Amino acid sequence: MSSRLYPTFVKVPVEMTDDDVKNYLEKIYNTPVTQIRSRICQGEIKKNHKNYLVKDPDYRMACVTLPEDMKFQFPDIFPREKKEKEEKEQKRLIEQAEDLMKQRRKNWDRKDVPTWFGL
Repeated sequence: MSSRLYPTFVKVPVEMTDDDVKNYLEKIYNTPVTQIRSRICQGEIKKNHKNYLVKDPDYRMACVTLPEDMKFQFPDIFPREKKEKEEKEQKRLIEQAEDLMKQRRKNWDRKDVPTWFGL
């Protein structure tokens, strides 16, 4: 994906037609659209670590013309509370993994003996 896309350009799958893009923007984002022009762009061709040529998939670039008084801004899909909750969950999982590794290191020489069977 290009690192810089202008606000009126939208990257969409190749299968979408101009009418599909217009309906998508109008129905999902409630954005009025005056005109759409699109073209199919070839994916970038690169060499991988074994020097094979690998081609990224093709994509369609749609130039969307909005009314003059309209400015489109993508909605915030990941609100701050959700991010904080996910970070807290991630931290909890890391702590659980560390506790499990401590337990395994503690009983490293007793692999075949159950933990409840103490000396």
